[in-house]
Amino acid sequence: MKRHILLLLLGLWLMPSTGLALAQNEMLVIAAGQHVAGNVATIAQDIRVDGTVDGDVTSWNGAITISGSVGGDVVSYGGDVTVGATGRVGGHILASAGVLNQAPGAIVDGQKINGGAGEALASLLDLLNPASSAGPDYVLGRLLFGVALAVLLTAFCLLYTAFWPGRIALAGVTLRQLPGRALTLGLLTTVALALALLPLAGLLVASVVGVPVLLALLALLLALYVYGLVALARMLSTHGGIPLNDGATSGRMVAFTLALVLLIAVVVALTPLWGLALFFLVASPGLGAVVLSRGGLAQPITAR
Repeated sequence: MKRHILLLLLGLWLMPSTGLALAQNEMLVIAAGQHVAGNVATIAQDIRVDGTVDGDVTSWNGAITISGSVGGDVVSYGGDVTVGATGRVGGHILASAGVLNQAPGAIVDGQKINGGAGEALASLLDLLNPASSAGPDYVLGRLLFGVALAVLLTAFCLLYTAFWPGRIALAGVTLRQLPGRALTLGLLTTVALALALLPLAGLLVASVVGVPVLLALLALLLALYVYGLVALARMLSTHGGIPLNDGATSGRMVAFTLALVLLIAVVVALTPLWGLALFFLVASPGLGAVVLSRGGLAQPITAR
């Protein structure tokens, strides 16, 4: 019962301006010549678009067939997606647990993320690092993405510093006193997480309810590495003999934080996949220090 309630709530969250069709046994059809200005979404009902939809077409567990035109994304978490010879999709296509069929002559402007663990994961990686790029819109989009990432990273780093100054300071001291151990532990943790997360991400993407779980795991993972990035900035900003709460140290820490964030944001703007890898590698020593200091709560005995 709880599962059905959860699916209903998720469907309502995805529900667009056209409304949610309640009948589960009949296909929702956007007939030829019909124009929908907003989005179309169902929970388990199949969708066929012969006309025009300006927004997204989404079904949680139904199959989607496109013979007309869709201006946005086409997403089915549990069903197949078929784009006919006369179909056109202006955004991306996701068939996470189903099969994606594209007929000759069909036009898909975005990425095609297909079902299956390995293929779905490979498609997601291709979405971050496409093989080809062209046009001013692509360059502008990458630039805006890099700027947005820099703003978000800076904001979260400053929040860590404001709310946990003592923990950040202790993690920074641990990194300065045990750099080799922190670096080794951080890199091993990063490698272990990468080896575990990549196949897990593929399996979650290929499941019906796996995408929200994957997003939650990625958010937790990013929070840990941002913590490590702040600890690294703290270590770089301190010198021997300067008190941990010294005002000048705080100013230098902000400067080092901005420098690290700017470096990562520039690489992300140029190539998102390598920028993401750089972020994890740069933050790894700080993450190792965070683990050694038990989250910034206790200094290791060997470092005292």
